[in-house]
Amino acid sequence: MKRTACSKCIAFLVAVGLLGGLLAGCGGQQKPSPPTEKTAKTEKTTPKPEQPKPEQPEPPEPKPEQPKPEPPKPDEPKPPEPKPEEPKPEQPKPEQPKPEEPKPSPAPEGDPMAAKVSSFAPAEDLENQVAAYLKEFDKAVASEEDYKDFADKLVKDANAFAVIALTLGMHDQDNKYKSRAAAMIKAAQQLAETKDLATARKGVEALKAAAENDPPGSEPVKWEKVADLSQLMKAVPTINTRLRRQVQPARFKSRAKETAGYSAVLAAIAHASILDTSEAKSDEQIKQWTQFCLDMRKEAAAVNAAIRAGNQEACDAAIERLTVSCDKCHEVFHKEAIGKTGDESEK
Repeated sequence: MKRTACSKCIAFLVAVGLLGGLLAGCGGQQKPSPPTEKTAKTEKTTPKPEQPKPEQPEPPEPKPEQPKPEPPKPDEPKPPEPKPEEPKPEQPKPEQPKPEEPKPSPAPEGDPMAAKVSSFAPAEDLENQVAAYLKEFDKAVASEEDYKDFADKLVKDANAFAVIALTLGMHDQDNKYKSRAAAMIKAAQQLAETKDLATARKGVEALKAAAENDPPGSEPVKWEKVADLSQLMKAVPTINTRLRRQVQPARFKSRAKETAGYSAVLAAIAHASILDTSEAKSDEQIKQWTQFCLDMRKEAAAVNAAIRAGNQEACDAAIERLTVSCDKCHEVFHKEAIGKTGDESEK
């Protein structure tokens, strides 16, 4: 009962408070009635949400101070601007020195045969060719069939061999064939005259014996005609063809021994051919013939020197000049042979 009476009292007080608030809203502001114990407790337990504060604008950042302009200085004289350097004209690059071509020793006027043989055909290279030619002779007479195939080549080679023997006999460098040269020349000339296999075989054996044995007495030799010029001119294209094939870049170094020998033989043939002027019909043509032979000797010597030096470029250039020298000679003496110097079969 007490709790019911108490509740009624509270409800009454609340109603009175509400009525007072309405009257205050209508008739003027009145002091709010003091909060009851319950109201105070309610306010304490339920805090009012905070109202968001309006955002304050951020203060503007201070501007950096502008540097104060310095007072103008009196005009100072400006140093003269350096003139741009004028481009220097390009200096031509110095040319690479070309390998010196071997020059035959100067011969006395009227004596083209006086040059030292070593200046155009080293003895070592000619000695190597003696051995190579002897092997070729053996192949040519190995059978009847081989002889038929190589009979013409045998004659050309025998004439070239006679020139090689003479050149070694007259050489200024010592060599094992110097004392045998006379017998070798004679045997080579006899071999060149053979007409059948039987006599060719005997001729080859005689030539080998002359090359391999010292004669009982040393017979002197001199510069003279020892071979048929037409056969020598037929031998030249064959030798030149071999030379051109073997000096190609892939073989240049590995075949140097052979190619040095070929070029030495060409130089020896050119030198010996000076002695045979049978192609010349006048004194003027004799002079021309002699000069053509000297030109051929010079260029063959240049080929030999380039091969020995291992200089492919110099070798190629010298071979081209050698071909030109041959063609110039053919223009005067054998026009039908122009351009055929290096096109001949090796047979």
